[in-house]
Amino acid sequence: MKKLLATLALSLTVLVGAARASHYAITDVPRLITSPQVDKLHKANVNTTEELLDKAAKSKDRKALSKTSGLTAADLLTLAKRCDLLRIKGVGAEMVLLLEAAGVKSTAELVKQDPAALTTAVTKANQTSKITEKLPTEPQLADWIGQAKKLPQVVEAK
Repeated sequence: MKKLLATLALSLTVLVGAARASHYAITDVPRLITSPQVDKLHKANVNTTEELLDKAAKSKDRKALSKTSGLTAADLLTLAKRCDLLRIKGVGAEMVLLLEAAGVKSTAELVKQDPAALTTAVTKANQTSKITEKLPTEPQLADWIGQAKKLPQVVEAK
């Protein structure tokens, strides 16, 4: 019985971890969330990228968070989309910026991508912006696209 419970607990941990991959304290992603934004979010009791996604995914919630934080709804939408991309295993702050530079600003946009075309786009974006020293490979990008297709779409575009 103990073995079964341990197996179930491990399975649950893996499942929950996969659904909530790569979330950070908002102070730990300064390339995605600026220090002044962090200060305003802390005043609104938002401390992690997961909390930010939860509180800024829907338009009505962004309006409420805008009032409590002092950030604009447009800024909160941008931050929510960044946090949304962080749900993909293997995507950290640097890769979010690279995807944005390549024109992919959310998981909803990522699901529409072709791996070969996205490889070309991130390569060109990185040549211009010099975001990373290690580009994702086409198989990595294909994996991220596949992961994005399995995720529930939570960010309202408007």
